[in-house]
Amino acid sequence: MLTNYNLACAVNHHAMANPDAPAVVCQARSLTYAELAERAARLAACLTHRPDWQRHDGQALRVGILASRGVDACVAVLGACWAGATYVPISLKQPEERVLTLLAQCGLSAIIADDEGAKLLSERLLTAGPRLVIHAGQSLLAPRAGAVEMVDMATLPPVTPEEPAPMAASDTAYIIFTSGTTGVPKGVMISAGSARHYLTTISEWLDLRASDRALETCELSFDFSVHNMFSTWEVGAALHILPATTVMNAVKFVRSSGLTVWNSVPALAGMLRQIKALAPESLASLRVTVFGGEQLPASTVTAWQSAAPNSVIVNLYGPTEATVFCLAQRVGKPLPLTPGRNVMAIGTPLPGNEARVVDAHGQPVADGTAGELVIAGDQVADGYLGADELTASRFPTLDGKRWYRTGDLAQRDATGCFHCLGRIDNQVKVLGHRVELEEIDAHLRIVSGADVVGSIAWPQANGMASGIVSFVGASTIDADSVIDELKNRLPPYMLPRRVIALERMPLNSSGKVDRRELHQLLDKEAG
Repeated sequence: MLTNYNLACAVNHHAMANPDAPAVVCQARSLTYAELAERAARLAACLTHRPDWQRHDGQALRVGILASRGVDACVAVLGACWAGATYVPISLKQPEERVLTLLAQCGLSAIIADDEGAKLLSERLLTAGPRLVIHAGQSLLAPRAGAVEMVDMATLPPVTPEEPAPMAASDTAYIIFTSGTTGVPKGVMISAGSARHYLTTISEWLDLRASDRALETCELSFDFSVHNMFSTWEVGAALHILPATTVMNAVKFVRSSGLTVWNSVPALAGMLRQIKALAPESLASLRVTVFGGEQLPASTVTAWQSAAPNSVIVNLYGPTEATVFCLAQRVGKPLPLTPGRNVMAIGTPLPGNEARVVDAHGQPVADGTAGELVIAGDQVADGYLGADELTASRFPTLDGKRWYRTGDLAQRDATGCFHCLGRIDNQVKVLGHRVELEEIDAHLRIVSGADVVGSIAWPQANGMASGIVSFVGASTIDADSVIDELKNRLPPYMLPRRVIALERMPLNSSGKVDRRELHQLLDKEAG
């Protein structure tokens, strides 16, 4: 019998084995595994019973998910998966023009929208999108939808869930769009086989259990959500969704819900430390802490170890193109620090993955030498949707093996442990000198005592900057003192001209410091 790689299979299994076990909880709403499976199967039936639901050229059909994190978003994702479709999350924070570009690339067969997502479906988007929209809203767009068929989730008839539609390892499980250097979003295609390999590997590696209660902090358009949702459901545990409006109350949320697994970018933990929410043993219920998506500062780890003394802390690394996370580092004593950066190492490849540091010609460099980090193995993406040339350049064949060029600057030490030194495209020219912004940030964290920081090259003209401006997540900062301390750590051309305190550091949709918005703040200030 052929293996079914459909990501919904785990939910189906637990719905039969433990139907009353909680599967997803968000505010006052919760669904058991049986309820989650039944609602997902309803959506799948609505999709698959249509006469036009047929594969094109052997490829799975694509379903857009226009939903913010919540119970309906989980149902929408699982419904698309159950039908054997490729799910394509669409961020609610994107401007309409970007969504139109995405729709033009995708060729969606349907859109599933929650209440907030349905409100964004303008006449232009409906005209450009698929002919079927399934929504959880108040049928608010039906009168002007024209040829679009609008189906209210609440009207879907009950079904008895059947096995999710068969999916081969080569079928595309999901497509997540990331920023493109040309301004056109890139659709990263992840196969069902790659996703299945990751979920099996990470749930075992982290020792996740059916008794766990895991935190969800991410929107669907950030691939960290794939880890949060599907690794939790892989073992039959409960996913507890932290509403976006209450992220600063995350500690209270963990305590009141008795959570055992924390999943977030380090910036959230840094912000909690900034507002002094990480009191000793305030997160005593946690047994596993997963940080990923950006560099993990030592100061964040130290504060977390005090707040969550019973928790293992894991730093996970991986680009979207390598199926969520592909390298891992358990945090122990002494802290596994990257030399001179005061951030955690990214560790070693997870089973089925391979990592290498190479030079500009794709040749391996000696340990201790900086170069570009490349990834190979079971989790490497199929490529970019409709972009063959870009796929060929970013996924080269080296020594007979297909690799992904991450665009991250890294080095491997003598023990085989990898260290991420920042983005290659965050290398900027300042007065003729090549500068790594993440290196400035690393020292800035140390001297300022803040976890959430960001430096930018500003102002810029003709591709070169005349200085650096740094931002610190704090209500106030003694800028002169910080700059004086940095003088002992950095050469003059790397010193920030200004250090600005921001009580709320701008973060992008992935929860990372938004350098573009920092540029806009200075541009606006300059008039």
